[in-house]
Parts: sequence; structure tokens; C-alpha cells
Amino acid sequence: MYRIGSQRYGYRLLPPQGPHVATEQKIMKRRAIITAIAAMLLAQPGQALDPSQSISQLRHSRWTLKDGAPGNVRALAQGKDGYLWLGSSTGLYRFDGIRFERMLADRDDPRRSLQVTALLAARNGDIWVGHDFGGIALFRDGHLRDANPWPAQGGVAGIVEARDGSIWVAAEARGKMLLSRYQNGRWRRFGAQQGVTDGMMGPMLAASDGSLYLALPPHLLRLAPGAARFTPLAMLVAPFAALDEDKAGRIWLADDSGIRPISGGQATARLDPVNTPYVTRHIHVDRQGTAWITGQNGGLARLPAGGDKVEVAAGHMPLSLAALEDREGNIWVGTETGVERYAAASLVGAGEEALVTGFVAPPRSAHIFYAGIGGVYRVGPDQRQPRLIFPRADIGVLCGDDRQLLAISLEGAFLLDLDDRGDVRRTTPVEGPLSVSCARDDRGQFWTGMDRLYRLDGGRLVPASGAAGQPGGTITLLRADAHGGLIAGRSRRGLLRIRDGEETALLPAGTSPIGSILTLRADGDQWLIGGMKGLARLEGGRLQSLGERTHPYLAGITGIARTADGWTWINGATGIVRMRSDALDKGFARPDRPIPYQRVGQEADYRARSNLFEANDIALDRDGQLWFATDQGLAWSDPARLARNGVPPPVAIRSLRVDGKAYPLAAGSIPLPAHSGRVQIDYSALSLTDAAQNRFRYRLEGSGTGWFDAGTERQALYTNLAPGQYRFLVIAANNDGVWNRQGAALAFEIAPAFYQTRWFRILCISLILLAGWLLYRRRLHVVTERARSRVEAQLTERERIARELHDTLLQGFQGLMLRFQAVVELLPRGERARAELEGALDRAEDVLVDSRERVHSLRQELQPVAMAVRLRALLDEMVGDRLDWRVEEAGTARLVCAPVADEMMRIAREAISNSLRHAAAQTIIVELHHGTDRLSLAIIDDGIGLSAAVLAAGSREGHYGMIGMRERAQRMDGAVEIISTTRTGTTIRVTVPARVAYL
Repeated sequence: MYRIGSQRYGYRLLPPQGPHVATEQKIMKRRAIITAIAAMLLAQPGQALDPSQSISQLRHSRWTLKDGAPGNVRALAQGKDGYLWLGSSTGLYRFDGIRFERMLADRDDPRRSLQVTALLAARNGDIWVGHDFGGIALFRDGHLRDANPWPAQGGVAGIVEARDGSIWVAAEARGKMLLSRYQNGRWRRFGAQQGVTDGMMGPMLAASDGSLYLALPPHLLRLAPGAARFTPLAMLVAPFAALDEDKAGRIWLADDSGIRPISGGQATARLDPVNTPYVTRHIHVDRQGTAWITGQNGGLARLPAGGDKVEVAAGHMPLSLAALEDREGNIWVGTETGVERYAAASLVGAGEEALVTGFVAPPRSAHIFYAGIGGVYRVGPDQRQPRLIFPRADIGVLCGDDRQLLAISLEGAFLLDLDDRGDVRRTTPVEGPLSVSCARDDRGQFWTGMDRLYRLDGGRLVPASGAAGQPGGTITLLRADAHGGLIAGRSRRGLLRIRDGEETALLPAGTSPIGSILTLRADGDQWLIGGMKGLARLEGGRLQSLGERTHPYLAGITGIARTADGWTWINGATGIVRMRSDALDKGFARPDRPIPYQRVGQEADYRARSNLFEANDIALDRDGQLWFATDQGLAWSDPARLARNGVPPPVAIRSLRVDGKAYPLAAGSIPLPAHSGRVQIDYSALSLTDAAQNRFRYRLEGSGTGWFDAGTERQALYTNLAPGQYRFLVIAANNDGVWNRQGAALAFEIAPAFYQTRWFRILCISLILLAGWLLYRRRLHVVTERARSRVEAQLTERERIARELHDTLLQGFQGLMLRFQAVVELLPRGERARAELEGALDRAEDVLVDSRERVHSLRQELQPVAMAVRLRALLDEMVGDRLDWRVEEAGTARLVCAPVADEMMRIAREAISNSLRHAAAQTIIVELHHGTDRLSLAIIDDGIGLSAAVLAAGSREGHYGMIGMRERAQRMDGAVEIISTTRTGTTIRVTVPARVAYL
């Protein structure tokens, strides 16, 4: 007896029932054809795990309590939105590859268990949740709510969605299955009347052809598409059964009898038993046909398609409870301590023992050699795990080919003769000094380097001839030159070519732009040089370099390789990268430009070894596989089967918080209050392969800013946004740089404060305009008052002059004349003196009369006058009958104040006088226009006009009439405009503001 959830049930075997196996095979064959066609049409773009790699070679990641993961994860699902959903002992969680987020129900039900035992990610985006007890719940639109159609019974064992969209829920109560279907908004129970026979509790599977399978040990039932009743199949089902469907449409059954297709046949492989209480067996078949089995005593198991041997995950692993393949091809396993992931590995570790030397990789050879801590090892396409061929603990230098190797240790050097298998068949000790570098040239001659160059002669190292064989700096690097001789790196001398013992400088010491040289790789007629500070290319005596300051991934290069498919691989201090060889060649021509590159193995933290004199840390074997010496030991990669994630990541906006308050996400624009100071938006990319490497870019429409490269940050923060409508856009790239350009969007609107509203702005603008108008009116009033003051001052002055003339000068003059008259009377008549005095008195009388008339005139000119009348009188006086003239008056005639009229009359007199004297005019027209805002007077003649020089100067030389006109107009706050051409004559127009002209 075993227990699932809160109920107990057992298993018992019964004799087979149902139709003949041949009939069942026909049904399965038709269904397999339909499913295969559907699979071709709906193929997933993700890359599945390589079944040739063992579980231990896959990239394994684990999330437990310290990472925020829940425990006892018994159900897994991936939603339409890309989230990974986990059913755990503490409820429902969703996971974006970085954060675990617990989803709480809108209403807590104390009768419901926290343990989630079943999950379904429906095609419409709903998440169905089954509990250990308390029935089912539904997560939709951000809310988790109860979905029980009737009082819950027992524990939910499974939830599936059929091809027609119906939801099936299987629960277990008192050892019996309670099966329900939700379709078209209605629930229906299925029991004995629908063919659900009695049997022990088991799994349920919705097949791609529309069938529904139930495994109720010992029965296997099938509900055909459109049928109303389950029919039993002939296959017997053993205890702890599990069902799943592969890509080809075959249904697989895993139980205590083994794993096999239900279409018939013997068990493909035996399985470990399931003895852990409350645990059942589950099977998940990935897109490669590999079956993953959980719940067994031995741990997570895997059976590749077509295999007959089950592989069990090595090492300590918590009890596995559920398995799922996500859309990117990763396998997720729910365990009692959290969740684990198995992902495709671009680099496969082949041993953690540290490498002491770089690789000896003869071209087209099946063998690659290197020295590790334990001695000399051999690897290759047929030897993925290192094989120790020469045990010696202190070897530090190794060179040679697949026929002979020279191994140099602290205790001496050894010449190793190899057989066809790459094993040592003979060892010959070599005498001579300790060396730190060695190489074998194209003639088979071994060379070593220390303070000078040595040559292997028989069983002894002897100094080379020429300058190379003389002391002069340590030779830290040696490579065979394809054109004969050697390439050597020598302290104090730089990079040299040595031929026949003579040295030729290729790169003198102190001139290397890439720092210390660590590795060399011949590429045709050029050399690729890896250094501490970058990569260089030497060709025909010309050196080009790429520095690590501009290209950080080129720091500390210990290995370089070029493959036949056009890629260049670099093993460096910041990791292993590859780039197109043609892009690298272009990069050498433009070293300041970025070079597109891809990282390989960064998820497992592989990078180059450090603290080296020289290295050769990438090797290419006969089958095109690459081998790497790294800080984590030996690793290999198959470039033809690189794990590249080509699935654009779904992008999700997780939350919106404003000033610490969370706002529910909605499809439309989210209203936010006024004074929203801090707007925080959390987002995520739901690529689960290597979520920490997902990259983001975002922008906020409405803020006037462009796209912002956020790197791996998953939060955008805005402060002090102005009121208005905004739209937040975020796009993301997965770990391999594949972008989802559509991304996700969130619209929100910040309400304005009362002082930020449109009506308030309109009011402020109106007040500003009103204030400006009032200021203008005030200024106008001041100017008017100033003009009025000047006019009134003129009037007052006239009154005073008239009064003074009358009261003083005229009265005194009158008295003086009376005195003279008295004197005249004293003179006898007929005398000449009397006659002269009487004549003087007559002239004085005339002067007195004129003075009285002038005083009278001053008194009269103080009153407003009719300008048109005075203008006609002026024209009649000045022109008379000599020319044609007329006065035209427009507008509503108004009286003009005397000083203005006087000034304008003087301007008119000057203009008429000029026309008479200089214009040779035939007609003079005077236009007087009374406007609401101005008084305009124009004197127009049809004469010869003014010259351009006079118009430009504003007057004739030595003449001041035009200047006087302007001065008089300016005293009235007016202006004079002169328009003249040789064909139309001259127009002189004087304009005075109405506020000045009319009192």
C-alpha cells in the first residue's frame, strides 16, 4: 500500500481485457501518421539536448532554498507567456530564470492544501492548478481563484487539455479515480457508465490525435476522439505507471515492468523501483525521443531514443519528482529540494586535472597530446577521456608529433617513440640542460630553448650553431616555421626567425603592441600572435594589432584556431570566443571598429589558463572537434553541433510600482495619480537557457528619450515625470544574442495636479496676456499723457504769452503812444517835427493793431480746429490758380487739437512749397484720413519725384525741410513716410496717433 496526497491506494494485477492487440496497433499507426504531420507543421525552434552526451556532460544547474526556490516541486509547466510554473509544497510559483515569485490566491481557503500536485498550462494562457486536497484553482489575468465546480474530494493527480480544448481533471478519493471534464463552460463527471473501470489510481494523457488515455492498473483505457465511452486496451499496466507521447505520436508507458510503447512489444529497458512514500513515477519524452523518468529510487533516469540501457544521473541528487522540456529544449526536473535544469553544453568537460603544457596536435592526426600533473596524456575523437601514456609528475614542456614526443621535466628530458595507437612503445632519456620551450621542425629535428637554442643530437641536447646558439636572453617560445627554420620568442630580443643558426628580428623587443607574446598560430603566409594585451597579425613584415582596451575579449590569449567553416576561435582570459574569420580580417584593417563575436562556454565559466610563458591551448583533431586547455581542465567542443539558442525570448512586464505602491497591470493605459515621483517598472525575458545573460533595451515614449541599453538589468526607474501619456517599450535578447524586436509594452498616464491641467495653463496664459495688455494700456496711457502734457504745455504757454502780451507789452505800448501823442500836441502845427511824430504814431498804431490781432490769434488757436478747412485755405493761399489741387477727407471728421494742427499745417506748408519749387508738378492732392487709432495727412504730387540719393540720405544737402518734417512728427509721437518715383511723383505722409491728435 502506498499513499499519494492524503489518500491511500494499492495496485493489483488483473487478466487482460479489451480488443485484440492488432486492432490497437492499427489505431496507433493512424494516430502516429496524424501526429507526425502535425509535428512537421508545428515544429518547435528550440534546440534539443544531444542524446549522444551523457547526463554528466550536459550543463547542469540547480536552484534550492538559498536561491529562493520552493521545495517538493511535484508539478512543472511552461505557460504561453514563457514563465516556468512550479507546483510545490508551499503553493504555486512562477520562475523567469532569475526570480521565483509566489502566486497567492485572491482568497485564502483554509481547507485547501498548500501542496500543488498537478499543473496544466492551457493553450489559451490559463494555468490550472491541482492541490493535494482542496480541489483545483485557476490562474488567469494575474489572479489565482478557486475553480471547483462542486465540493472538492480527494487529491488532484493530473490535469490535461485535450485537442478539442476540453480540460480533464483526475482526482483520487478512497482509492478511486474521480474524472471530470470541463468543456464549453460546463463540467461533467465520467464514471463507470462512461467506461471508467475500477482500478488503482494512475496517470492520464491527452494525445495529439484527440484521444485520452487512462492508466488504472492493471487497465489501460482510451477515449477515442468524439467518443462518449472509454474502451480498454489489451496491454497490462503494472504499478507506478506513467504515460507520455513522443514527437512521432507513439505513446510510451513506464511502469514497474519497464518502459515500452503501448502499440506492443517487449519492454525496451528495465526501470528502478519506486519505493519512496507519496511519490509516483513520471515520464517525459523530449523532442529527440529521449525519455526522462522521475520518482525512482535510483534517481533521475534517461533512455535515449532507440536505446535499451537506462542512464541514471551520477552523483548525489535529490529525489526527482517531475520533468519538463521547455520551448528552448532544456530539461527541467522538480525535486524535493527545488528545481534543476539540464541544458545543452557547447563545451564538454573531459577532466578536471590541470594541464601543465599546451597541446601537441599533428595535422590530420587522430591523436592530441598534452602534459598534465600526472604525466603525458592522449585524447582524440576516439578517446574523449584522457588516457595517460607516460606517467611522470613533473613534465613542464612537450613537443613533437604523432611519431615522437619530447617531454622535458625537472629531472630530465625523454624522447617518447609512439605506436600507431598513440601509445609509448619506447622511452629514451635525453641528456642536456633544462629547457623551457621546444619544437620539432618540418625535417623532424627537435629544438629546445633556454638561455640559448639547443639541438637534439642523438640522445643529447647541444647548442645550435650561429647567434642563436649563443647566450642572449631566454627563449620562452618556439614554433616550427613552414618555410624552414624556427620562430622564437626571446627575452631582450623580441620575436625572431631563426634559420641556419642566424636570427632575423620580426618584432624587436619593446615594440609589441600586445604585450608579452603567449602563443603563435601559422595561417598560410601569416602568423596570428596572441599576447597578454591583444591579438596581432604578422604578414610580409607588416604588423597589425587589435588591443584588449577596444576588444576586451582579446586579453590574455593562450590559444588560436581557425576552422574550415570560416571561424576563428580564441581562448583568452575573459573566456572562449569565436568570430568569423573574414570579420576578423576586416577588424585588423579597422581596429577601432567592433567585431561581431560569440562566446562559447561562458555559462560554465571556462576561460584560459594563466601564469604561462607560452601556450598552445586550442587544438583541432581529425574529425573537426576542438580541444581546449582551460582553467577548469580539459574540455572539447564539436563546432558542427554547437548549442546555439535560436529562440527569441518572450518578454514580460512583471510589475509597475509608483512611489512604492504596486499597480495591477492592464491591457489599456493605467491611470496614475498626480505627483507620481518614482515610477519603477520590472520586466523580464523568458529565455530560460541562461537567463542571467539575457540583455535588454527599453525606451519611454512620451518622455523625449531614445532607446537605453540596460544590459542585464531587469528594472527601469523614472523620476519626476511630467503629467501625460507614456508608453514603456522593452525588447530583449537571449543568451546567444537573438532579439525579440517586438518585446512588450506598458501604457500609463500620469494625472496632472490642478496647476498642471490644461485649463490652469490656459488660465495662466490668459492672465499673462491680460497683464501684458494692461501693461500695454498703462504704457499707452503714460505715452498719451506725456503727449497730452506736451500739448497742454504748449496751450498753456500760448495762453501765458497772449496774456503777457496783452497785459504788459501792449498796455505799456498803448501808454507810451498816449505820452507821445501829448508831446505832439505841444508842438505847433506845421512843424516838421510834429509831422514826423504823427507819422511815427500812425505806424505805432498799425503795430499795436497787428499785435492785438496776433494776441487774438493766439487765443483762437488754443481751440480744436477743422483741419480740412485750414488745408483748403492754405492751398488757396499758396497755390491759387497756378496748379490743380484738391483736398480729400476720409473717415469720420473730427476736430484736431490746435498744437497738432499747427505742426501738421507747417509740415503741409513745407511739402507744398517743395512741390511748387522743385517738383514741376501739375496736380497736388491733399488726403486727410481720420482713423480710430491715427490721423493721417498725405501730400501727393505728380512731379518728377526725388532722386534715390535724396531718399537714401533723407534730405538734400544744405536743405533742412525734410529734416524739420520728421522732427515735428516725432514731437507728436508720429512718423513721416516719403514715397517717390520718377513716374508717379512724390507722396509725403505724416501719421499721428489718435490719442495725441484728438483731445
